[in-house]
Amino acid sequence: MSRMAPIRWSHLLLLAAFLSGCLPSSCKRSESRDLFPQDSLSKAFAVSIPVDTLSVLDWIEVSDELKMEYPRTISYDTRNRMWVSDTELHTLIALGVDGSVEEQIDASGFQYPYIAGFRGDTVMVFSAGTSEIVMVVSGEAVVRIPVPDDAPPRGVFRYAAADDAHIYVKVIADGFEGYIAEIAANGKVSGRWVLDGPYWQYAGMLRMWGDSLLSLSGFRPMIHLPTVHDSVQVMPLVGFDSPMLARTRLFALGDLDQPPMLSASAVAVGELLFLLNMRPGWLRVDVYGHDGHLKNILTQPSPEFNQDYYPSDIAVRRISETEYELAVSVIEPEPRIERYRWRQR
Repeated sequence: MSRMAPIRWSHLLLLAAFLSGCLPSSCKRSESRDLFPQDSLSKAFAVSIPVDTLSVLDWIEVSDELKMEYPRTISYDTRNRMWVSDTELHTLIALGVDGSVEEQIDASGFQYPYIAGFRGDTVMVFSAGTSEIVMVVSGEAVVRIPVPDDAPPRGVFRYAAADDAHIYVKVIADGFEGYIAEIAANGKVSGRWVLDGPYWQYAGMLRMWGDSLLSLSGFRPMIHLPTVHDSVQVMPLVGFDSPMLARTRLFALGDLDQPPMLSASAVAVGELLFLLNMRPGWLRVDVYGHDGHLKNILTQPSPEFNQDYYPSDIAVRRISETEYELAVSVIEPEPRIERYRWRQR
């Protein structure tokens, strides 16, 4: 089996981890609903935060012009174009402000692409199947930067982030000393942070917030922050609430086989961090400040239960001083992009 197979399996594992969760009413009656003390405090804090309803702009669905099967990552560039990577079709898609397809780049440039960031008009793509950062300009792969490929051949999770000056990768696996590495233009490691503790706590995207690197956790309400002293600080997300927190505690205590997914992704815009809070059937986005404290809760209109609903990533752009456009890539029940608008109060 090739090294590319585990990358695809990681998608299925993450999806299975989310779908293994349940609502309080549908969990086993014998399961404890106790929370960790910090989660209880966070839940109490969330009660004081008002809920805002998002305005629906549109849903961009599969068509003859737009091919999607597994839209894994999504991001806005400096020209407000929306970029989507599809890790099943191995394609990179650029959509205009009106949702029309402006570019669709096929698999000749990469395998299992994840959008890592932008440098001007250059799209920085993490090609997980070839262990490279691919710099894409005008639809062409112009530069390829190798990234470390020292993880086990199976069960590995890898993530990347890039901006104008930096490239970072995160590598984790069970039984492997996980790490975050900064990569120079020649592919050499120029900085390294060891990730101590259970690997599953580090499973999550890498994101930039200004000059700071955020290491997201999909299975615990926290963010890891690499520091200049080669250490990693933890910023808890105060106010995070989920019906899955009790099952997270049970997993940590060894009473469950796998943890439920709490968040698929997040993105920072200005002073705010927009985080997908996974719910079975509807979109919920938590908005945090620089201190990790919850400021706003956003939800789609008329939420309904649907355990097949699975958003994979979120992109946000600021339209005015108080207005934001949110784009969410959805894998289940069918691949699509959902766009919303939020007016900050």
